[in-house]
Amino acid sequence: MLTMKPIMERAFELAASGKFRVPSEVCKALLDEGYTQSDVFTLGGKATTAQIRARCMKVAGE
Repeated sequence: MLTMKPIMERAFELAASGKFRVPSEVCKALLDEGYTQSDVFTLGGKATTAQIRARCMKVAGE
């Protein structure tokens, strides 16, 4: 059985990968990887979304 990383950890990894520009793209990728809509919903808070956005922008701005 494959154990998935905690969704927050994986979201930050994806955001820092440089492949995504905005949090919604990260969320789509998480769904594609097999995380549930309920899991992804937990990332919808203002603070979490801001952290994901900042990681996406940091890579884009480098």
